[in-house]
Amino acid sequence: MSNAMNLTESHSLFIKRVFNSYYPIKENTISQLIAIAKIKKIDKGDLLLDIGQTSKNIYILYQGIIISYFLSQNGSQYHKNIFLEGHFVGSTVSALKNEPSHFALEAIENTILISFKYASFRELLNSNPDLKNFYIAYLEKNWVIDKEKREIEIVMKEAVERYLDFIHSHPNIERRVPLHYIASHLGITPTQLSRIRKKIKEKRP
Repeated sequence: MSNAMNLTESHSLFIKRVFNSYYPIKENTISQLIAIAKIKKIDKGDLLLDIGQTSKNIYILYQGIIISYFLSQNGSQYHKNIFLEGHFVGSTVSALKNEPSHFALEAIENTILISFKYASFRELLNSNPDLKNFYIAYLEKNWVIDKEKREIEIVMKEAVERYLDFIHSHPNIERRVPLHYIASHLGITPTQLSRIRKKIKEKRP
């Protein structure tokens, strides 16, 4: 089930902090963002977006974890990304093109998100130069720099090194995210991940 919650000062400060982490945003622009923001709460196991559903919103993950996945032709899930607190979540392609999403977004914990209607967000984007600069900085970091880094690491780094880097960057994530999601995110099989974790445990004093 999903239900609405009122926007609190804590949510407003969170919005400001997340946007400013990419580019300095004016107070007036932040106020406009807060004015169109809503709080959405979904339970563990609920879908934020289903395959074939057209995305109308973008979200900032306030609390919880969302995973994205595709379905292969034989119906098997392929896990694409793990989204944690402070991440932007949604299908930008679906929202931009007003077309059905090719992947699903599922909550694997009880989750709270800050929601923006995509059409309203685009209006603010077009009228606020600082928000345009934020969007450029966001796209460059997440879809150019980080994307290329991850693609290179999958080819150049050994699986054990990718795993150690991942858990170092995300402490306690193994307590929150099932291991098969982590394996898929790292580009390895659950069996490979199990062997890696076993070897690391054996080496520890």
